[in-house]
Amino acid sequence: MEFRRLGNSGIDVSAFSLGSWLTYEFIAEKDALAVISRALELGVNFLDDARYDDRTGTAPMKTGYSEVIFGRLLRQGGWNRTDLVIANKLWYEFYPEESPEAELDGSLSRLQMDYLDLVYCAPPSASLAVADIVRQMDALIKTGKLSYWGILNWPVAQIEEAGRVAATEGLHPPCAAQLAYSLLARSPVEDEPARKIFNTTGIAVVASYSLYGGLLSGKYNRSEATTQGRFGAGAVESMRQQKLLEKANQVAGLAREMGCTPAQLALAYCLKNDQVASVLFGATKVLQVEENIRTLEILPRINQEVMARLHSL
Repeated sequence: MEFRRLGNSGIDVSAFSLGSWLTYEFIAEKDALAVISRALELGVNFLDDARYDDRTGTAPMKTGYSEVIFGRLLRQGGWNRTDLVIANKLWYEFYPEESPEAELDGSLSRLQMDYLDLVYCAPPSASLAVADIVRQMDALIKTGKLSYWGILNWPVAQIEEAGRVAATEGLHPPCAAQLAYSLLARSPVEDEPARKIFNTTGIAVVASYSLYGGLLSGKYNRSEATTQGRFGAGAVESMRQQKLLEKANQVAGLAREMGCTPAQLALAYCLKNDQVASVLFGATKVLQVEENIRTLEILPRINQEVMARLHSL
């Protein structure tokens, strides 16, 4: 496993991080334990969870059961908490009636944990100033319930503002930005304004949606894709019209030349960006974990020529 510094924080995280969205609630407990166990065996130390609304129709609570399951899995696995970097999210869904500390306390209670290493804050609403979020996160870090904070899908201008407020007032700055980033969605991560801000503030990118919902795995170029994939027939046809399927085919062709899977090539593209600390993925099968992490084997072969071909798509 390769490890990278998480921005301006004092911690190193694995180049791959394991997510939990739409996963552990939908598979057997033994399978969930196997997925997490294999990821940790392969060197992953960065785990991502959040308070998600129930989509199974069977959970005993409408929201947050995802955290209950995640916390229980970690306890049953018997892993050392201090060996793990655990990220969560603050949605500000019920703010200001529910303070950020109360929302964090709720997550910690469901997880049965004393602290979180990192929380990503959802984009500020029109009634919530960026400066207030920075001050709130600094206060939470001082309680010991939180070690670092980051942002989730914020506009670049607000990321810049958060860094500026933190520097001006001597507060803890965000250390990470979880952003959608893939061969098919390079903005804003590769835009010059974003790159400049990341360099100035020391914010690292945690790349999400790097397979574009599975499109870059190549499966939506197969006839059974509309019945087995995340996207329906209408969405697949729309992507075809946008030439996204054509681009996915080109990625698959280059992957064949390199002796890897299309997914591995797509993930490697993200990891070649020196501002990316980790690439986040979810898995319901051990095989998915193993195949994704084997991306590190081909990373040294992604030279300037290969990157130029990928950039030309």
